[in-house]
Amino acid sequence: MAPGRLSLAEAVPAEVWKPVARTAHAAYYAARGHRIDVRRSEAYLGQLMTLFGPAPAGWRIEYYRHASSAALRDHVGIEASGVTDLSAGRIDSVRDFHPHELVHAVAGRIGRPPVFFAEGLAVALSAAGRWHGGDLDTAARQALAASPSLEPFLTHFTEQDPDTAYSVAGSLTAFLLDRFGIEPMVAFLQGCGSSPQGYERAFRRAYGRSVARATLDWQRALVEESTTSREWYDPAGWPRSLQRGGATMEASVRPALPSAPRPEYLADAVVLEVGP
Repeated sequence: MAPGRLSLAEAVPAEVWKPVARTAHAAYYAARGHRIDVRRSEAYLGQLMTLFGPAPAGWRIEYYRHASSAALRDHVGIEASGVTDLSAGRIDSVRDFHPHELVHAVAGRIGRPPVFFAEGLAVALSAAGRWHGGDLDTAARQALAASPSLEPFLTHFTEQDPDTAYSVAGSLTAFLLDRFGIEPMVAFLQGCGSSPQGYERAFRRAYGRSVARATLDWQRALVEESTTSREWYDPAGWPRSLQRGGATMEASVRPALPSAPRPEYLADAVVLEVGP
């Protein structure tokens, strides 16, 4: 949700970690008395790899399952049910399985778009089109009725009401995936590189249109088209259900981005229930 104000080095340790499992994709740790659904997490990571390409040699996520939201807040300094440090590839969560944060960790090694698109991608790929028990596009439609301009969400995402911001970002990103597939999204991430600066140019190269043009097309679709269940909401169909141009994801593999001098957090706000 927001860049962290408290670095991991400054965080106050409050829990004793128990190693749960170490795999080719991740090292899992849990607070005493808590579990992690390693099998489900590994299956989802494998599905993400089919979209974003296999991980570079030596790349591994560290997944920490905290005992409570309060313990997580003490560790990272923000209210959240899960956060991902993009620089370290570390996930801290209160859940035994957290697909939203797994998307951040995997996509974050490809490129760093503005928070709006990073959170939108995580919502789109992990929420199965649902939002607070209702439909994601319906929630976005209602949000736009109250605030038709997308500019505040794009430029000041972390200052917006998270309930509104995440639904708008998720719906727009789902629209892009539905219309164009995963290939231009990967190209967009690659074009952003290690910084969101210049994202407009990267977006134009990937999608052949401006962000503003794509936004208008999405808003028109929200008004004119009825909500449908998208085939790619089910990860079991990846990558076939998200391929439009027939490009192979092998060509999209990139080495991990250089570490930033301080953690760059993306978070799943604690007030939200995103994904399983």
